[in-house]
Amino acid sequence: MALEAHLNELKLKHKQMKTQILSENKFPSVDETKVNDLKRQKMRIKEEISSIEARAAS
Repeated sequence: MALEAHLNELKLKHKQMKTQILSENKFPSVDETKVNDLKRQKMRIKEEISSIEARAAS
């Protein structure tokens, strides 16, 4: 059950990161470094989600 809660938390974080990236891209002077950092964090979260889901499926 704790794993499921962790997975849900990661999915929520992933969604929040996506929203934050979209928000950052709305500014005329986009801070590419910040956006790239956010994208890397989002990718790490996605990889962790995939890993947990793969372990749960086996």
